[in-house]
Amino acid sequence: MKKVAVIMAGGGGTRLWPLSTPATPKHMLPLTSPHSMLRETLNRIYPLVGEQGILMVTTKDLADEVVREGKVPKEKVLVEPCRRNTAPAVALSTMYVMDHMGGDTIMMVLPADHHIEPPQALAECLDKACRLAAQGWMVTMGIEPTRPETGYGYLETGEALKPHGYRVVRFTEKPSLERAREFLKKGNFYWNSGIFVWQASTLWRELKKHLPQVALPLERLMGRPWEEIAPLLQDLYPAFPHISIDYAVMEKAHRVAMVPATFQWCDVGSWEALWNLLEKDRQGNVLRGDSQVLETENSLVWGQGITVKVLGLENTVVVATPQGVLVCSMEKSQEIKKLLAKGERA
Repeated sequence: MKKVAVIMAGGGGTRLWPLSTPATPKHMLPLTSPHSMLRETLNRIYPLVGEQGILMVTTKDLADEVVREGKVPKEKVLVEPCRRNTAPAVALSTMYVMDHMGGDTIMMVLPADHHIEPPQALAECLDKACRLAAQGWMVTMGIEPTRPETGYGYLETGEALKPHGYRVVRFTEKPSLERAREFLKKGNFYWNSGIFVWQASTLWRELKKHLPQVALPLERLMGRPWEEIAPLLQDLYPAFPHISIDYAVMEKAHRVAMVPATFQWCDVGSWEALWNLLEKDRQGNVLRGDSQVLETENSLVWGQGITVKVLGLENTVVVATPQGVLVCSMEKSQEIKKLLAKGERA
């Protein structure tokens, strides 16, 4: 079967502020290894599809850097004129695949900023998902929950689709702590990883049904050379809704399946998540850059271009860069977006 890996490389750079910013979102940063998260993502997927099987989607302001970091031809990078969340980005990439590779092509859609180990386990799960996608299923990867997490969306699973996965009964977005505890007890709920696999024609049909205000204008561009399409997107894109592919399509579609992940996964969606991933000292601290601590435990301290000294703290995030300084409790690190939004309104 024909396959293409679509790497979602946009992002607003807010969840790991001030280290990540709109100009340098987290997938462009070396957070969990000496390489950027985008580079790590590409290294995992290259053995499965080769360089010709890679397609990336990013925004205008990041396009040049994505081309350099990804080391791929410019024609393999689709540029959105402005950010409109994942549904328009997925629609744009699907239109391209339909037009250039054919509707029977299997698309593997992966965020550029996830930590996944080991690569072989991801490859095996993607193979299972591709087999289901070839049968007309829209497939997502499910992560078995290890705690009652309120920062992730959940998948409720139903009947088994032997031997590869389960039917998805419903999606639940970021539940309350009480509901998350219930999901953990029931055992048939998984975290939604945001990794999707489908046949291009299957997804396009669902987009036209559930998101026609995006799919139909893009469909009218099919058949044109890409150099003609790119300028036309400048007028189309601002009118597109700001909506995720989960809300726009996956929650409404009927033939949705899930493959349980056998790999370790983290979306690195907060400083606490990054702290969990990284190696710690004897006091449970993660120290990066020019940072020093004393009488401090279970904290993350990061100084980039600035010296940071911390005394007598527990369960705290302290990050200082030329862009700003963040100090927050570890448990509140999920809420940085609220803090930044408050600053914008002030």
